[in-house]
Amino acid sequence: MALNLNELLERLWRGDEDARDELRRRGPAIAAAVPALSDAVAKGDARLRVDAMFVLEGIGPAAAPAAPALLDALRDDDGDVAAQAADTLGAIGGVAVKGLLDAIERGDARVRQSACLALGTMGADARDAVPALLAIAKGEGENVRQRAVWALGEIGDERCLEALQEIFTREGGAVGCSIAEAFARFGRRARPVAHALRDELHRDDANLTLASAAALLAIGEHTDAAVWALIASLQSRDDDVRLEAAILLGDFGAAAGAAIPALRTAERAGDEELRAQARIAIAKIRPEYAAPAPPR
Repeated sequence: MALNLNELLERLWRGDEDARDELRRRGPAIAAAVPALSDAVAKGDARLRVDAMFVLEGIGPAAAPAAPALLDALRDDDGDVAAQAADTLGAIGGVAVKGLLDAIERGDARVRQSACLALGTMGADARDAVPALLAIAKGEGENVRQRAVWALGEIGDERCLEALQEIFTREGGAVGCSIAEAFARFGRRARPVAHALRDELHRDDANLTLASAAALLAIGEHTDAAVWALIASLQSRDDDVRLEAAILLGDFGAAAGAAIPALRTAERAGDEELRAQARIAIAKIRPEYAAPAPPR
């Protein structure tokens, strides 16, 4: 027999994971529980706070009255509490943007990272946060900058492309890789910045080369240049770089035909993982070259 809402909440307070999961499954249908769950977020121990926020996340925008408690939880020293608060605020959506912008303005680096996570989770509903996120992306602290760039990619507002391109061209490095990944999420809409990605293909930063090539694949521009950069990356002394280059060449499919000789060499001379990935890439690029299936 299905338990009623009050029975499930009583079991949640006692730490019953099955009750937590059932409440989460019911989603917006249990919006009447938001005040009680909000109170648990404000007053419970760490375990109960995380569980209550998990349930609120499932309720989604109807959990908006819990936003003040969630914003307080975002500042909690317990990483699990803060992370779940960010996820839940993201699920609530645009009504929480103003509070998250306040957290960005007043919070320390950890709080700002959590706020960026929440805003990115909201996607296009967080467009009003683009100026604040760009300010973080241009600021200090690599981790929080990368999180802000990720959020901008998730929000997908083209207003940020030019500013991100300037940072990308000026700095490169880990932040540059994050920007390339953000450009990839824009897809064809990032064509105005494709030339900047092309220009980074042959720099000394192998990871930036890989990220730029992946972004150009997603955007659909300068694919020949990206393929040749990846062919060169197959000669890297770094096993991870060679492996990622082989994977990406396979993702380019028929457009990476020029890579077949280099992939054949990797198939013969690489370590076992690289040899396997080179075979997969060759089959994606030229299906007729795929090894026949073993007999049954």
